[in-house]
Amino acid sequence: MTNNFAGEVNIRTWDRDSLRVQAMHSARTKVSIQTTPSGMSLNASGSMGPAGAVDYTITAPAWMPIKVSGTYTSVSIEGAQSEVSADTVRGDIVVKGGTGFVTAKSVEGEVILEGVRGKVTASSVNEGIRITAASGEIVAETINGSIVMSRIESKSATASSVNGDITYDGSAVDGGRYSFTTHNGDITMAIPESSNATFSIRTYNGDFKPSLPVTGVGEARRGKRLTYVLGNGSAEVELESFGGTIRLRRPGIQTAKEKKEVRGEIKARAVSVRRTS
Repeated sequence: MTNNFAGEVNIRTWDRDSLRVQAMHSARTKVSIQTTPSGMSLNASGSMGPAGAVDYTITAPAWMPIKVSGTYTSVSIEGAQSEVSADTVRGDIVVKGGTGFVTAKSVEGEVILEGVRGKVTASSVNEGIRITAASGEIVAETINGSIVMSRIESKSATASSVNGDITYDGSAVDGGRYSFTTHNGDITMAIPESSNATFSIRTYNGDFKPSLPVTGVGEARRGKRLTYVLGNGSAEVELESFGGTIRLRRPGIQTAKEKKEVRGEIKARAVSVRRTS
């Protein structure tokens, strides 16, 4: 476990059963390494008052669980094959790898996860979240940022934002549950046309634009919860946005029509902002 008030923590892995720690810091800062029942603990302290910034470069066994916490700390972890936990206030978090429970939380930083396997929890307050090539249960939350999930294999995915778009590109497996909600953003869900899903759709000031062969149930009315079915409807999908457009399409890049629509909506929003400012 590493607790760093300020600086960078860069962790890589190797196949040795040993830990290598390199630390760059001022002469007034002391780094202590202690053995604990769960592994190793790294902490910094100052000779007179709080510790200054410390930049760690750590090489750890791939099997070792990793936990990093800090305040003004940026975190990068690559190659872990066990549980990973990273928590910081002002700093970005990048995790490549990790299995079991993978948790990444930042207040003022971006969260980027790639190739994680297991139960994934990602959160930020004022930045976005990007999750790529992940499998397992996913929970992603942010307030002032967008959430982008691509190449996802998951039976349970939940994402929520207040002022950001949500994009999901991946699987919708039979019996799975997916819930994506945003207040001031668009939602785009890209899944194979062969998927089986029942969609619960609601938008108040936006539109629903499906390019998959879904069948609607009930009368289509703005603000009303609508139900659409693809295939036999096995998976449960909830998509809700107050002020944005909801799109349902096949995986891959946007069509030229979708790109044009997005550009037009962004331009319209910019005009609206200028008129009200």
